[in-house]
Amino acid sequence: MSDRLAAARDYVAKKPTDRFGLYALAMELRKTRTWDECFSAFGTLLQHHPDYGAAWYHFAMAKKESGDRAGCLDALNKGLVVTTRTGDTKTRAELQGVLDELEMQDDD
Repeated sequence: MSDRLAAARDYVAKKPTDRFGLYALAMELRKTRTWDECFSAFGTLLQHHPDYGAAWYHFAMAKKESGDRAGCLDALNKGLVVTTRTGDTKTRAELQGVLDELEMQDDD
């Protein structure tokens, strides 16, 4: 286990709803492709911080990387709703770009 993953786990153990800690944990787990725990960390993060657009983007990308296309699409669409509501145009454009890419693959 990496030092960064261990540190993220320790941080979340002390502050279980902290946005930074949950995001760091989810991202470290994504790097190790520990999908169940990664998705659980993203789930907790988004439960407590549902308007965090970057988390929706990276959650969608983790779903895509794991081969869960339906989960990826769901996260992208939820992220688009959030970023439209919050005015996060940069993240909204990134989410839309991934969605467009997936739709182009469908056309092939």
